[in-house]
Amino acid sequence: MSGQVIELSALYNAPVTVCAQRGSGRYRTTLASRDRLVLDAEHGEHAARAEIGELVSIGCPDPEGWLTGEVRVVAQRGTHGLVTTAPELHIDQRRASHRVTLALPVDVMEVDDDPPTWVVGETVDVSEDGFSAQVPPVGIVAGDQLAVRLALPGGHLVVGEVTVVAGSPLVRARWTELAERDREQIGRALQAV
Repeated sequence: MSGQVIELSALYNAPVTVCAQRGSGRYRTTLASRDRLVLDAEHGEHAARAEIGELVSIGCPDPEGWLTGEVRVVAQRGTHGLVTTAPELHIDQRRASHRVTLALPVDVMEVDDDPPTWVVGETVDVSEDGFSAQVPPVGIVAGDQLAVRLALPGGHLVVGEVTVVAGSPLVRARWTELAERDREQIGRALQAV
């Protein structure tokens, strides 16, 4: 089912994560038509700071996986809303391994990036072996090595490196360098959910 195109109507009134170059936010789809998507921020302070004309990635939970797509912002709606082009939605299946649906702030950067440039995203699910995260469309592809800063509930910051299994807008990554105590902290955070 991976890569299957999904009807846009599946997004009506759904919780949507929007990832832009300058941050991410949580929205509700208040109107969807053949050529437009209208999104209203659930919390203004957590709105993505997207500009008109910018290409952003969107994601939405689905019982079978994670709906993803890319859209272009065509207008602002009030203070914290967005009007975008209609996405072509695809479904990415969840891994069979035990992952917990968990939205956490995560920063990623290509290991050999010079100068270093961190990109801010948000996890979709997390396990002790890796995570999936919605990130802005910045060209992350399978095989990339990324440095990661993952903020766990309670304030613990996990720092390590991952190998990308699938690229953006929904990045799936597996830890390649992670201190054992950080792996244990992830495990405790998942048990507490």
